[in-house]
Amino acid sequence: MNKTITITIALILHTITSHLFSQTLYTNGATLFVNSGGILASNGGISLVNSSQVTNNGDILITKNATNLLPGTLTINASSNLSGNGTYKVEQDWINDAIFLAGASTVNLYGNTEQFITSTNNTISEFNNLILTGNGTGNNRKKTLQNVNARISVTGQLTLNDRECSTQTNDLSVLNPSNSAITNSLVFGNEGFVSSDIPGYLLWSTNSTNAYNFPVGSSNGTLRYRAAIIQPSSSVSNEYAVRMNNVIADNDGYFLSQHDADVSAANTLYYHSIEQTSGTTKADVTLTYFAATDGDWANMAHWTDNTSMWNDMGTTSVGAQTYSSVQKASWDFSDGYQPFVLTNINEELIIPNVFTPNNDGANDSYFVTAKGITEYNITILNRWGDVVFESNDITKQWDGTTGGNLCTEGTYFYFIKAKSASKDFLKQGHITLNY
Repeated sequence: MNKTITITIALILHTITSHLFSQTLYTNGATLFVNSGGILASNGGISLVNSSQVTNNGDILITKNATNLLPGTLTINASSNLSGNGTYKVEQDWINDAIFLAGASTVNLYGNTEQFITSTNNTISEFNNLILTGNGTGNNRKKTLQNVNARISVTGQLTLNDRECSTQTNDLSVLNPSNSAITNSLVFGNEGFVSSDIPGYLLWSTNSTNAYNFPVGSSNGTLRYRAAIIQPSSSVSNEYAVRMNNVIADNDGYFLSQHDADVSAANTLYYHSIEQTSGTTKADVTLTYFAATDGDWANMAHWTDNTSMWNDMGTTSVGAQTYSSVQKASWDFSDGYQPFVLTNINEELIIPNVFTPNNDGANDSYFVTAKGITEYNITILNRWGDVVFESNDITKQWDGTTGGNLCTEGTYFYFIKAKSASKDFLKQGHITLNY
């Protein structure tokens, strides 16, 4: 026989051997304590009503093993207060219309169907530790913010495991500035991630020069996990907001055909939105891609509102692991809201053939100017075939010395091997050194 238990008096659970099982538990103004070691288990749901005061320092377990309306749901409403440092295991929804004081608690949303964090009056839940688990697939993999924002506290942890946290058009803010405050499964093809729709974001407060991995992705259309990494240049407080938009940028009014002369091609599958919502620190910005399905990319562009076009962001560096990456160092976010897209640019090698290392401030070093180059090597030989200079760094310049000694005037020979995202380069020629 189905039962609804309504509590109208104070109830204290002291030890691990004390259990309360019900189908739906209505606290109805009660003062309820779950002490350390105590377990409050409901096989239908718990609803805090009529200014109930519930303190949980033990374990509250809510299953959906019931036939009542919204089974497995925890509801805080009608001026009620839920606090304590215990754990909450919730199989269905989290509805907060009143007061939740997270303390050092842990909330585990463990259901195998889509679960919602929501409110009917825009009350924001601030969690300490929020853990997402379950075995559901497709939409049932999601833990979704519905019509409300949510936060992780300054001491809390967001543990995604292999689940999708869908913020929809809402924001999920991580206030803990540790770069390990968000963790996710990194099993290829089964990564946990945060997805958002415009204008929703994953926001993260920072206070270090560590790299912050924003595990963003989307299951709208083709399932993609494409993280963005932000590494501030100083340890002052900043906040960054990231979203992966799983559509061609044209769909949102950022037309890829509108670009500067340096851009030759852009990623048509997705783009990222990245904002610096607090602070002014420059940061390294890294975007990831999977070359087998996304293509090869070596550069990055950002949309500039005042010109309504994509602009190349200048020199970038590339990395290759399971997910390849493109990084722009020391990016200045002062332009405000900026979509970012992976690009390739028109490849170019500008190779001079004379320089004068006489310290007069003009043409004192030898260097190659490059665009769109991902791999590079230069070797310079004298007329007897001895190597006087060699480098794999396109930014390194030859000062006309070898082994700390000045080279003599005359003719030298260069050999350059380079690669862009679309072709290989093999260049050779001569250099005249004059004083």
